[in-house]
Amino acid sequence: MTQRLTAWWHLSRPRMLPYVLMLVLAGYGWAHWDRALAAQRPDRLVLVLLAWSLLHSGTLLLNAVLDQDEGEVLMGRAVPPPPGTAWVGYLELVACVLLAASAGLWPGIAGLVCAALAVLYSHPATMWKGHPLGGPLVNLVGYGLLSPLAGFAVTGLAVDQRTLLVWPLVALGILGTYFVAQAFQHDEDAARGYRTLVVTHGPHAVLQAARVSIGLAIVGGLALAVAGWLPRGCLMVAPAGWWLDRWLVAWQQQPDGGDATWALGFTHRLLLAGMLGLCAATGHYVHASFSDQPVAGLGTAAGHPPDRPRLSPREMRLWEAGQSSR
Repeated sequence: MTQRLTAWWHLSRPRMLPYVLMLVLAGYGWAHWDRALAAQRPDRLVLVLLAWSLLHSGTLLLNAVLDQDEGEVLMGRAVPPPPGTAWVGYLELVACVLLAASAGLWPGIAGLVCAALAVLYSHPATMWKGHPLGGPLVNLVGYGLLSPLAGFAVTGLAVDQRTLLVWPLVALGILGTYFVAQAFQHDEDAARGYRTLVVTHGPHAVLQAARVSIGLAIVGGLALAVAGWLPRGCLMVAPAGWWLDRWLVAWQQQPDGGDATWALGFTHRLLLAGMLGLCAATGHYVHASFSDQPVAGLGTAAGHPPDRPRLSPREMRLWEAGQSSR
């Protein structure tokens, strides 16, 4: 039994889990930043994070049973799936849905759809992973849209115009990382009979798709910063975006799509670019706080949420006190 547990641990790729949970946290954090709110329903957030941990593990266990990896595995190691792996994966997906539903209606719906997508992605009867459109669709919807939605929905807030503009950009970035993850897997995918983009068009085309997706996401974010819908300090991400693109260009020159080290290098650079944007938003928040000006999403030049007046922190406290006394 110990050997099985160890194998399931490796197959669930725990090193990848923080990146998945960051998507949920990004949705939760965005809702608070957009409205300049104090923490909302943190207990429900914990439930969603636990649910998405089970979703991540269950998804990868089913994926491992389908793939039977023997070569390089991104952020993991190739381990033969022991008997019962698929059943453990299905049980984790069921537990994910139950936990997510206990956090609210929309987190539950997001969890249910993500679990269904995980089955469609890896079940031998459907095997969307090996489909040229099914694989990108699952990652775009599951990771790019529904995972941030689960975190956002915890707050109980309505989606506003700025969120509708930013959400597709996040999804495009996630789609780009999906293409990156398959760029070095041509031989493995071809041997399994998959019709992924890397098999049909080669690593160069896959990395070009990644460049386009991620480039559109970064350029779109920079345009929103120029327009004032995001803090203009976020423009400091532009050099990091160029640096990230140069890495992808260099990767395209590698024979046979390179190896997993190129994907890890990309991941580290993408994380750094995200941290720069977060630092810019934090700096804007701190400066506005000390200047007694509107903070977070209320402090941008444009795109203020309609349900929150553009007030300084002191004025906001007085307004909230008046609202609660009604």
